[in-house]
Amino acid sequence: MNRVLNHGLVAAILMSIVLFGPYFIVGPDPDWAQRWGRMIGYAGMVLALTATFFAMRAERERAGGEIGFGRALGIGLGVSAVAALCFGLATWGFYAYVGDALPQQLYDSYLAAARASTGDAATVAAKVAEVESMRGFFFNFPLQGAVMGATVFLIGAVESLIGAAVVRRRA
Repeated sequence: MNRVLNHGLVAAILMSIVLFGPYFIVGPDPDWAQRWGRMIGYAGMVLALTATFFAMRAERERAGGEIGFGRALGIGLGVSAVAALCFGLATWGFYAYVGDALPQQLYDSYLAAARASTGDAATVAAKVAEVESMRGFFFNFPLQGAVMGATVFLIGAVESLIGAAVVRRRA
């Protein structure tokens, strides 16, 4: 259990640094966030969640070189759950800390991109309406945290399935 908690916390801390660090370095730049934020964010999540594999491998070594698929998967899912919960709370805390200015800038940026998109007037109007319908999501910090936590858990679950298949083999 301690291994699950430790690896999950490390993954959450690494993701928090990768995803929230640029805000403190670059500042609230929605253009940077749209251009690079998603790519860096998802890459950071995937890399940080390799903690699932390392936790499974450490447990295999502790168990004398063998671990079953189910046990390894359980460890990976546990690490993913801890990381997801902690990162979801960190996301909520981050948005609560930075306030409404950043979500407003992001909303305005997405709205401007929708208005500048190509296509006939009906297509552009549909894109603008879609962004406008999501305005509440930008300012709902607990929901932002829940969505990010769920995303982290799903990525961790996929990595756990792959990792469990790899570590169940004898060291």
